[in-house]
Amino acid sequence: MFVVGVMTAALALTGCSGGGPTGSGVARSVSTDEARQSVEDIVDRSAEAVDGDWQVYSGPAVEQCTKGTGGDGAAYTYIKNVEGASGDPVQAIAVLRKLWEAEGITTEPYKSRGSDPLLGLRGVGGPTTSISFLAAGQRYTITAVSECADGDALEMRGNGE
Repeated sequence: MFVVGVMTAALALTGCSGGGPTGSGVARSVSTDEARQSVEDIVDRSAEAVDGDWQVYSGPAVEQCTKGTGGDGAAYTYIKNVEGASGDPVQAIAVLRKLWEAEGITTEPYKSRGSDPLLGLRGVGGPTTSISFLAAGQRYTITAVSECADGDALEMRGNGE
């Protein structure tokens, strides 16, 4: 049940609004290959920047999105996590903030309420629609959604994507 709650929180932090990078004012066109590669790249590099034995939790999985021009498109969601994280989450957030901002991602720290708050970092723009890092006890999760690409997500899923 804890895993489901953490994954739900991570997905709520990332969301998918489609179009070009958030705040860019530009709805650029990307291929599905570019969208998939860019989200894999930023999540993989983020995981490498934070110590631990990171595993793919989900994806890259294609989903339907709305392009900045208003039509339907395809985006990829990619999630990696690490169990038994031993590092300092504040340090991990600092490392990821530097990496993401260098990639043109606008970042914002996250802290849940309660006696044992979850710490994290949210980001928008750059090679993603959204990205998040969530530290929940000894479990870290990175979730990202690619830009909305030209393509039919339903057809792609039907073809095994």
